[in-house]
Amino acid sequence: MSDLSLATLDSRQQRLADNASRAFEQGNYDYVITACAQILQTVPSCLPVRRLQRAAQLKNSSARGGWMNKTLSGLTALPFAISMARKTPEEVLQQADKILNKDPNSITGLQLLAQAAHTFEWPETAAFAHEAIRDLDPTNRENLLSLGEAWLRAGKNDAALRVADEVLRLNPVDGEGQTLMRRASIARTTEQGCWEGAGNYREKLRDEPKAVSLERAAKIGAPSPVPAAPPAVTPSPSNPLQSARDMVDRYPGDMDARFRLAELLLAANQIEPAIAQFQQVQKNVKLRSRALQGLGRCFRARGLLDLAVTQLNTAKQESGLSEELKKEITYELGECYEKLKQPESAIAQFKEIYTEDIGFRDVAAKINGYYSEKPAAE
Repeated sequence: MSDLSLATLDSRQQRLADNASRAFEQGNYDYVITACAQILQTVPSCLPVRRLQRAAQLKNSSARGGWMNKTLSGLTALPFAISMARKTPEEVLQQADKILNKDPNSITGLQLLAQAAHTFEWPETAAFAHEAIRDLDPTNRENLLSLGEAWLRAGKNDAALRVADEVLRLNPVDGEGQTLMRRASIARTTEQGCWEGAGNYREKLRDEPKAVSLERAAKIGAPSPVPAAPPAVTPSPSNPLQSARDMVDRYPGDMDARFRLAELLLAANQIEPAIAQFQQVQKNVKLRSRALQGLGRCFRARGLLDLAVTQLNTAKQESGLSEELKKEITYELGECYEKLKQPESAIAQFKEIYTEDIGFRDVAAKINGYYSEKPAAE
C-alpha cells in the first residue's frame, strides 16, 4: 500500500474534503477535524486530508493553549510507548490519531503515527510525521535519520539529501548521516538518468565491472567500490565542503558533484563562489531547475531581489518539475515578492500552493492573514 492523493477518493469523500477546505478558510476548525477524521477512517493513507486535519488541529490547539497537553504527554511518553509495542499497526494508528486530536504537538502521538505509517508502507505520511517532530525537536538525530529514510522510500531523493545535510551539520563525522548522504546521492543520480534513460545504462559506462558495482550499490544503498582508475577522492568527513571541492577538482565534468558543491557553498554563506557553481550547473538539462532555484537563493541572500525573482520565475517555467520542487520554488518566489513589498504578487504565488496543498509550510496562515487584513486596508 502507498500514500494516496485526493484523486483516489470517491465522489462523496471528495465533496467532504472540499467542504472541509472551505470550512478551514472560514475558521470552522472543529468541522474540518471531524470531516477529515471521517475520510481518514476509510482512507487513512490520504496525506492531503491528513495535512488539512493537522493544520486545523494546530489552529485549535493554539486557540486553547496546547502547552499543558504537550507537557503532560512528554511525562508519560516512555511507559506509553512500551505498552503500544504490543499493539497491531491499526491500533497504533488509532491511538496516534486520538492523541494528536487532543494535542497535535504531542511527540509521542507523532512517533506513533510515523511508526504506523512505516509499517503500512506509507513513506510520505511517515515523512510528514517525522517533519512535524523535527519542527518540535530539530536536533533529534534519530528522528532526522528516520525522516531521511522515509524520503528515500518515497523517492524524494533531494529531500533526503537535505535531511542528511542537517544530520551532518549536527555532527560532520556521523557515520549513519554519511551513509544516508551516499544512498541519497546514488538514488538521485539514478533518478536523473546517469544510469537510466534511452538504452541500457550499462552501455553508458566504459567497463562492465564498474557497471555491475554501481548497479549493486544503487540497489542496496551502499557506496560504490572505488574504480581502479582514475584514483578516487578520499572524503574528508570533518569537512564536507572541502570534500566537495576535491571532487569537482578531480571530476570537473560531474555536474552532480558541482551542484553539491554549490549547495554547500551557499549553506556556508560563500555566495559569490556558489553563484559561479550554480551558473555552471544550469547548463545541465536535468539539474537546470534546481540550479536556477539555487541562483535565486543566492541573489536573495545578497539582497538582489529583482534578480532572485527572475531566476525563480525561470525555474518555475521549466518542464518536468516534480510537484514538491515546484511548490518550493513558488513559495520562495512569494517570499521574494513579500520582501519587495508586492503583496498581490506574493499572495498569487501562495494561492497556487494553497489550492493544491493547504498543509505546505505556512501558506494557510499567509492566506488567512492576507484576507483578514484586506478589509481593514480597504
